[in-house]
Amino acid sequence: MKQSAIDFSALILRVALGLIFIPHGFAKVFGADGPGAFASDMPQYGIPAFLGYIAALAEFFGAALLIAGLLTRFNAFLLACVMIAAIVVVHGPEARMVEGHGPMRLMAMVKEIEFPLSLLAIAVALVLLGGRRFSLDQLFKLEDRVLHMVKRRNP
Repeated sequence: MKQSAIDFSALILRVALGLIFIPHGFAKVFGADGPGAFASDMPQYGIPAFLGYIAALAEFFGAALLIAGLLTRFNAFLLACVMIAAIVVVHGPEARMVEGHGPMRLMAMVKEIEFPLSLLAIAVALVLLGGRRFSLDQLFKLEDRVLHMVKRRNP
């Protein structure tokens, strides 16, 4: 596959994922009581409250940075973690409650998690791809700088 096709693919994935997450993050960050309200719900799911703050901020600010292609792998990783938590904590229990038997039940369960699973797949793809050519990461050579720092620390 041509490098330009991969670069455009990464751009499309970054913009799509960012645009999907920004409204969700906006509601958590700027909604009633801010991210504290969202974070305060986390302990009832067995998740520390501070991770709720991180999730809320990642969904808004991380998604915006993702669109720009700044710290792409890091922000995509955070959003992947948010989606894993959403699948396990919110959508997974709902999926297990689906009624039916055999393949029909399995398909209904998959349908319950299809949207967060799709977002997880996009986020993981971006963790693997990085921002590519049309990103601020590439413009500022951020990944090269990080690799250089890591190599200096681990000769």
